[in-house]
Amino acid sequence: MMRLSRTLLLLFACVIILPGCWNIKDVNHRVLPIVMGISYGKVKKYRIHVQIPLPVSRKLISKVYYREADTISKALNEIDSDIEAGIDFMHLQLVLFDRKVAEEGIREEMAYMIRSQHMPTKALVAITSEDMEQILEHTGESIQTDGSALLDFFNKNAGWSPEINLAYLWETFGAIHSDTQDITIPILHSGKTTMLEFLGSGVMSKERMMGDITREQSLLVNLFYELFQGSVVQVIRQASVAIVDCDNHIRTFWRDQRPVLRMHMDISLHLIENNGGLNEQQIEAAFSEDMAKKYKQLFKQLQSYPSDALGTGDHFRNKLAFDKLKLWRETYYPQLVTEIAVSSRITNTGDISGN
Repeated sequence: MMRLSRTLLLLFACVIILPGCWNIKDVNHRVLPIVMGISYGKVKKYRIHVQIPLPVSRKLISKVYYREADTISKALNEIDSDIEAGIDFMHLQLVLFDRKVAEEGIREEMAYMIRSQHMPTKALVAITSEDMEQILEHTGESIQTDGSALLDFFNKNAGWSPEINLAYLWETFGAIHSDTQDITIPILHSGKTTMLEFLGSGVMSKERMMGDITREQSLLVNLFYELFQGSVVQVIRQASVAIVDCDNHIRTFWRDQRPVLRMHMDISLHLIENNGGLNEQQIEAAFSEDMAKKYKQLFKQLQSYPSDALGTGDHFRNKLAFDKLKLWRETYYPQLVTEIAVSSRITNTGDISGN
């Protein structure tokens, strides 16, 4: 009798607990958007686009839904109300901002996406100057033939190239609230023969886009963080090399009440092409000199915004009092002195050293 009572009590407890899943929707009744576009509306503040791949007759079709509203959440709710299935944003791959929105600031938009807890923090962030509906229709054509095309564009094991900066949702949100680090966000456009074309990177200062840098400068940003993976760089006189290894040594200190960043880059190269008659030593010297010059130009350009997109302020956090960190971007960073040296060596010449 006692055993029966315990069994009934256990079953009763299960009955109470199980109804907690009453609001779970079957996967067949959900749609999984992969891109959300945020731009300004013509009537309301926001015009929100959602790109959703849908399986139809053993293939994928891409549909783009949009609504205008004064808040992002209301626009998404209206889109959700008009679709037969529920929208699950946990598979979102890309958040695409219109350039005007990025230039005026994305603090509130980023806060909503993090606060809602409906979107993955590993989703990527990008900027476009193109009409939002136009670029999403163009990418949709590629998605219909290859469902993973968009993800492969940013995948380091697929279509990603070292010139493309990657900005994640969590990383962008963190930079907005950081006193010593900013971020660069890739600028995308519809490709003429490809799905997307990478134009360069938007340079952020906290939540606002202050300007942009070129594809070549975007490579310098990745190289600063030792992200390169075989990037090919043209040197001079029709000579090209591939970066196969990079080791950055950074030291920071104060001199005459000004912050100083001393960086020494050790770079290993493979010779890819040599049609100019240069020997290895000349190519190494030309590459080192050119890289050091470009880094100095990049630092000068970023300081003029000001935007600490290379995160140099993080190297000074232990050299500043806590109450001084808020002054880094406006007071100390514009005074930053950079001393850059680049050492390069060709470790593989292949069969073209005698060309």
